[in-house]
Amino acid sequence: MRERNTSQSSIKLQDGNIKPKQKVTRSQLLGYFLAALSALANASSGICLKLAFGAEKTQMLVLRYIMQCLFLVPLLQYKKINLFGPDLKTVSILVARGVTGSLSGLLFAMALENLSLGSTLSIYYVHPALVGFLACICLKEKYSKVRGILTLLTFVGLVFVSQPSFIFGGSYEDDRESSGTRFLGIVYSLSSAVFAAVCTVMIRYLGPGIHFSHSLIYTSLEGLLIVLLQLSLSGKPIIPCRQHLLILFLSASLMYLGQILFTLALQRERAGPIASIGTSQLVFGFLLEYLILGVGPTIYGFVGASLILVCAVSQSLESTVKTKIKSCKAQRKLKL
Repeated sequence: MRERNTSQSSIKLQDGNIKPKQKVTRSQLLGYFLAALSALANASSGICLKLAFGAEKTQMLVLRYIMQCLFLVPLLQYKKINLFGPDLKTVSILVARGVTGSLSGLLFAMALENLSLGSTLSIYYVHPALVGFLACICLKEKYSKVRGILTLLTFVGLVFVSQPSFIFGGSYEDDRESSGTRFLGIVYSLSSAVFAAVCTVMIRYLGPGIHFSHSLIYTSLEGLLIVLLQLSLSGKPIIPCRQHLLILFLSASLMYLGQILFTLALQRERAGPIASIGTSQLVFGFLLEYLILGVGPTIYGFVGASLILVCAVSQSLESTVKTKIKSCKAQRKLKL
């Protein structure tokens, strides 16, 4: 009788598509860990940029992309990776990923010139909500009602962080930030978040079949061209002065490390959870800015940043909770 029951339960598993309890794999755990390290590296890079007083923030990107090219070209030759392969569709996606990633980095650096690191990161990390929405459209990932509510709350947190004058009045303005400068910083941060969301979905679409060096070389070459063009059109110097060179080099190194870790993390787990874990950069950014620069958020800014962070983390927990509920239901049916 027991053998018949077990055979019947196995039939139910095949016919009803009831999956047993799914454990988190080592590859997924490694992806989570790499995403957290990426967040810490990126937050540290932002602090280095804020410490470079008087320096042009986008000059750091020139150093970063040059470093990436010097590292990636020998690696591509060692791995014998065809720069224009494996097919035209993949190359077109890599080119688009390079453009969106480069624009996201450029706009983020420009936002840091107009906003504090905490405010910039808070607005930038609206992008996990955008990732879930775009992944639903492009990658056919599920987009539940709970995720929609969390997305709505994320934009409510964005309102608290940006603190528009027609809602909060002019009391939020700091002596260091005029309304025009702050508005530019908000626009740059939000635009950076949009491009980052598109870039994240593209990386996930490419999957683990594309080596990270193949993806990053396009970002490096295209990013270098875009930043040089931006500096030339704005009439700003391309090469930083000697007193800013070391701190900008350190910032570029940390940002480059964060990008590698984030790309590796996306190859081991879905785009939504990895992007959500990456929001720990927001926590690291506030802590480092307070400890090193002595700059803390306003009450409204703290509420908005907390709301964005909680919503982003909840989006990653949603899939985990659903998986546990399904596994519990499957176990109950097996017992019956």
